[in-house]
Parts: sequence; structure tokens; C-alpha cells
Amino acid sequence: MQLKSAIGTSNNPLPQNLSSAVVRSLTVVSPNTYLLDAIALMTPDMASFGDLKTSKSCDPNHVWVLEGDRILGVLTVATVVHLSANPAALPQLSLSEVLVSPQAILSEVALSDGDVITDVWRSPPVVPIAVVDEQQRLVGMITRESLWSAVAAVPIPASTAQEMSPPSPAETAPAVNSLRGTPLSVMSVEAIFDTLLAGYWDWDIPANQEYLSPGFKRMFGYADHELPNAPEAWQNLIFPEDLAKVMASFERHVSSRGQEPFDNEVRYHHKNGDIVWVNCVGEVVAWDEQGQPLRMIGCHIDITQQKRAELETQQTKEELENFFTVALDLLCIADTEGYFRRVNQAWETTLGYAPAELEGQSFLALVHPDDIEETLAAIAQLTHQERVQSFVNRYRCRDGSYRYIEWYSQPQGDLIYAAARDITEHRQLEMKLRRREAHLKTAQRIAKLGSWEFEVATGRIIWSDEVFEIFGRDPALGPPSYAELLTIYHPDDQAYHDRVVQEAIKTQQPYDLDLRAFHPDGRLMYLQARGEPIFNAAGELVQLVGVLLDITERKQTEAQLRQTSAQLAASNDELEAFAYSVSHDLRAPLRAIEGFSQALLEDYGDQFDQLGQRYFDRIRHNVARMNDLINALLALSRVSRSAMTCTWVNLSDLVTAEITELQTINPDRQVTLIVPPQVVAWGDRTLLGVVISNLVQNSWKFTQHHPTAQIELGQCDRGEQPTYFIRDDGAGFDMAHADMLFGVFQRLHNMTEFPGTGVGLATAKRIIQRHGGKMWGTGAVEAGATIYFSLPMASDNATNQGTRG
Repeated sequence: MQLKSAIGTSNNPLPQNLSSAVVRSLTVVSPNTYLLDAIALMTPDMASFGDLKTSKSCDPNHVWVLEGDRILGVLTVATVVHLSANPAALPQLSLSEVLVSPQAILSEVALSDGDVITDVWRSPPVVPIAVVDEQQRLVGMITRESLWSAVAAVPIPASTAQEMSPPSPAETAPAVNSLRGTPLSVMSVEAIFDTLLAGYWDWDIPANQEYLSPGFKRMFGYADHELPNAPEAWQNLIFPEDLAKVMASFERHVSSRGQEPFDNEVRYHHKNGDIVWVNCVGEVVAWDEQGQPLRMIGCHIDITQQKRAELETQQTKEELENFFTVALDLLCIADTEGYFRRVNQAWETTLGYAPAELEGQSFLALVHPDDIEETLAAIAQLTHQERVQSFVNRYRCRDGSYRYIEWYSQPQGDLIYAAARDITEHRQLEMKLRRREAHLKTAQRIAKLGSWEFEVATGRIIWSDEVFEIFGRDPALGPPSYAELLTIYHPDDQAYHDRVVQEAIKTQQPYDLDLRAFHPDGRLMYLQARGEPIFNAAGELVQLVGVLLDITERKQTEAQLRQTSAQLAASNDELEAFAYSVSHDLRAPLRAIEGFSQALLEDYGDQFDQLGQRYFDRIRHNVARMNDLINALLALSRVSRSAMTCTWVNLSDLVTAEITELQTINPDRQVTLIVPPQVVAWGDRTLLGVVISNLVQNSWKFTQHHPTAQIELGQCDRGEQPTYFIRDDGAGFDMAHADMLFGVFQRLHNMTEFPGTGVGLATAKRIIQRHGGKMWGTGAVEAGATIYFSLPMASDNATNQGTRG
């Protein structure tokens, strides 16, 4: 029998409209009502929630929330029972957060629609159905319980009951006969539920006899004759732990006189071994005078698919929860008011705050003050249900430092679902690269060095800013083509440049060339271009990259150096001529003076008195002194012109040899010599021998008026060059005249007291300067003098190849 076709006939036991199932006495509140106040309006059984007091006249199971005539949702007992697991959280929750939407909204005029009635019975509402009038105002609701009451109240004519009597297995007859004459016949309910694909059962409680419809048995894979119509039939199929739950629910239903719904989700064993999930719903419909239950009817609805979907949903939720917990990114749920609702553990790893410290707190309190305005703008965008991507701001860590956080946020009503990551290192690297780029541009500008790229396949050229500056080209024009670039160079260098570049592409080798170009202002520039090949993963040449250096100043300096070198060469030629003149032209008159004075003495010496003899002695003495000066000047000129061959020179040996020779000439001198072994220097052995000879002879000369003397060789490295010194305790000098110490013919002492040419120290200093070193002196009158000189260190190759000694 099809239910839909039976609706509207006089013999149909189902109510011809749903009006009798509508509950019109509703409890209605506004959305501003506190959650705890709404709960207080419900059943007195909710007294476990602290000091809440409820009114017995209120609807015990549902509180509807309306905003004007608009239905916002309904608060159900099931929701409150769920919330009771955490009573402490209730004060923090708003009423809107716990509302559920009605299962459907049904107009009053549709209550008698057969299709609507069928749909309602096929899916009895777990959440109430809202009933509205023509103005869409809430006037009532339909619940599972109100449907049961409507069905139980339908009177069944005897003829209809006989037409719809159940099958005649022996075990069902007592139950059916005992219930005949009640407001709802057995067959009418069975027809309803079997038509709706729900297994129907009817329990005679005092006799403990139970009718199980064929649809009930088919639900578990059995034919009608394979299961007896007895409570033991389903009790043997149900899971034992679920049987205890069902019996406890039955006891609560009975003890509350039906106020506690009998509604359970339980598991049964299917004939093939599968598990069948069932929504078992029933109600006691007959009671005796003592209030004991006589008859209970109900149905089993197969919810296996629903449970599987719930299980998959739960597994998905657990997977999402695990992902939320272990994700390395910062995940959070916040609201548009600026408060964290939930955060994951990554927040503690990144910022140092435990999730419990952040949840319920304002996230704006952690945002860097300079980023507040932009963050508020992003929140406004989310409030308008617009997604925010790649938004970056700074969050304060527990230690007071700030981290850069990049956000991806999706709004959902008043909530914001966001994922973020710490990009501090990335941002710092970006800033470092920008600084390096700025430094590179500055360095290129200062050095007049630009960088360029040339894509071989396309001929595309890329220039840095400095290349534009070197060529005087407006960056707005962009780099030139390769053909246009050639025209910028000097006509004599264009073919050369092209040949070198093409050869570099062909041979895949770097190149380095100098060429000339014309600046837009007409100046001729000298440039140095260097290029390196760049290859792809397949080893194919894809680019030439390199640098362009403006070497105009260097070329001008080289030209000046060449001019200076030419002038210096001319000066050297003049010096050579002067040296020749001194060597030949000046010595000839001196030899004549010395020769004739000697002849006069030999031929006419007996005619000169003693005074005349002294005059001749002075003439010969000054001739000898003039010879010494000429020799000193010649030696000085040779120092500037002689070739140098550097090696390791043992200064200790040179000083010792010079002192030994002087002591041979003056054996009576009492001189103490302090010479450490192996004091070595890198230089020309002959020239350094001249330096040591001049310095040691100076010390020997300026200590001659002291009965004892001390001469010392030492090394005291200062700065980057090794430094050596010769020290004595002789006559010394006044430091006020130290600038005259190394001048040619400059003397700080009387000629008669300390004879000499005044060229020795000048010669020594020039030798040290030729080596790339320096020479200076310190001293005090009658406290001795120290002459220092430094020499460059030998190169690595010289160190490896030279010899010490």
C-alpha cells in the first residue's frame, strides 16, 4: 500500500493534515537575551545549572529566538544537555552561538498537502519544523513528539481495522487482539511506517508480547517468518551495551510519564554480519489507572548511511584537528572584533605565548604600533566578507622583540579563519639584499663601474643604472639594441668590439677589452668591457654578463705618467751627463792644483817659510776634501741609477764586518757591540751594504770623543713593514733640527769636530726609499742617536725562492 495514494481517503488512518501536530504554545525571546536567561525559561529539569529558575508554564523543550518577525533559530533541550558538559563556559557564550536552524519552515496552508505530509513522515524532525502564517510570522512548530501525539489521537473505524489486519502468524495474534479497540489500530500504524520504510513495532507491556512488522525484520536481513514476534527477537540482535542504554531510556520515559522522549541511536547485527545503525523511537500510548504503561508503539529508522557519514565527518574533524594542532604555520580563528577564539601550538613556538594565553585576548594588543592602521584596514575588508591575502604586519613576541607575520585570512560571518607564517628571516634577507643592492649601486657609481647582461637568443640588453650614467643615456629610453650599441663606440673600435663578442659567443670564453666611445657631450671616453658566459642546465650558452668600467681618468693618468717618465728619463740623462762632467771635467783641475802644488813644494820648498808650508798643506787638504765630495756625489747618483736585485740580506753579518774593519783601523777604541744573530731584511745586498756602512761609520764617528761607546743593531716591527735601527750613545743631536738630518751637504756638527761630507745619510735614505721603505731618526744632545729604517716584506714567491743569510 502506498501512503501517498491513501491520503485523503476516508479509510486512511493518517491525519489528513498536520494541523493536529502543530504546537502553538511557544516560548519566544529576542536575540539580546542572555543565554543563561533563555535556559532559565526551559524545563525545571535544568536546575543543575546553578541558580537558574524556570517557569513551569513555559514550553519545556524549545526556546525560539526572533528578531522582529525573522526567525533566527531555536534553542533545544538537546543543545543545553550538550552544553552541560562544560557549565563554566556558559557565561562566555552568546545565545546566537548555540542556536540551531529549524529543520524546515512550513506555511500553514501547506499542512494539508499530501506531499508535505509524506515528506514529514519520511523524515520525522530531529530539530523542530517552524510553522508560519501568510505574513511569514511564526505561529507554531512541529516536533517528533507532536507527530506521535497526532498519530495516536486518530480514531480508527472497525471496518478499516479489519481491512488492514496484520498477517496471521500465531505469535502475533494475542498482541493484536489485546490492542484492538484502542484509538490507533495495529495495522494502521504498521501501514504508515512500513510505507515510510521504517520498521514498526507494537509492545503489549503487561503480557510482554511484541509485534514486529515485516519492514522491521527486513531492516536486519530477515524474512517475516525468520524472526518471532517477541521482545527476545530484537534483544538478541542489538549490541549488548546498547540494550542497556535502551532499557535505561525506557525507564526514564516511563518514570516521567512520557515527558522524557524515548529516542535512541543503537546498533544491531545484520544477518550478513554487518552493523546496522538504527534510530529507535517510541512512546507509551496507553497507561492504567495506577500510571503503569500498558502499550508502547514505535519504529526503527535505518540511519546506517547517516552514521557512516557522521563517522567520516568525525574522522575528517579529527584529521583537521590534528592538522590544526601539529601544523607548523600559525593557525587561528578570530572574530571581527579583534579577539582570538582559538590558536594552535605554533604560536608558542613562534612568539612564545601558550595558546591559553592568547585565546580570548585582543590580537591588536600584539600588533606593532606602526602596523595598527593597516591591520584595522584589513579587518574592515574581512568584515565585508572579502578575503585578505599576503598581508604582512609585525607581532610582538614574549621577549619584546617583533616578528614579521604574513597572513591569509578568510571571513565566515563574524569569524575569521586565518593561516599565517613567520617571514622574519625572509623579510630580513630582503632588506639585506636591498641594502646590498643600494651599496652595489653606490659602489658602481663611485667606481664608475656598471653591470650589463646580453641574452644571446634574443639580443636583448640589460643595463644597470651606472651604465646609463657612463654612456650619458636617458634610462627612460631603455638600453639600445646591439647594432645601436656599436654606433656609440669609436669608429675604429666598432669592428674590434663586435669581433671580440662574436668570438666569445663562439668559443664560450670570457673576454676583456679596452675601447673608446663618444659621450653625448662630445667627450671621448676610454672604457674597459669584461664579459663572462652563462650556461643553462643543458650546458648551452644563454647569456653574456659583465661589467663596464670608465677608465678615462686612468688613461689620462697613464698618459701623464708616460710624460713624467719621459721627463724623468731626460733628467736621468742630464744627471748622467753631470756625473760624467764631475768625474772628468771637475777632477782635471783638481789634479792640476794638486800636481802643481806638489811640484812647487818639491822644486821650491826650501824657499817657503813655515807659514807657506801650512798654506800648501791646506790647499792639498781641501783638494782631498773636494775629491771626497765628488766621490760622494757620484755614489749618490749611482744609488738612483743602479739596478736592484733583491734577496734575503743578513744585516747582523754586515754590521759585524763593518765594526771589525773599523776596530782594525782604531784598535784603541773601547766600543761594545750589541748585534742579535740573524737580523735579516729583504733587499739589494750591495745597496743595503752601503746603508749599513754609512750608519755604522756615523755611529763610530759620533762616539769617538767618549772613552767607551756602545753601538746596537735591532729590529722593532712597526705597522705593516719590518723596522730596523742602529743606535749609539754618542754626541746625538737636537731634535729641533731633525729635518736637516738627511739633507745633502746638511751638517748638524762642526766640521773640525766631526769631519765628513754630509752626503752619507742622504745616500742611505735614498737607498731605503728605492726599496719602498722609510728612514727617520731620534736623538738628544750627548745622549746618543737612533736611526730607524723600514723595508717592505718579501712577497710569497720571494719568500719561497729567496735564501736567508
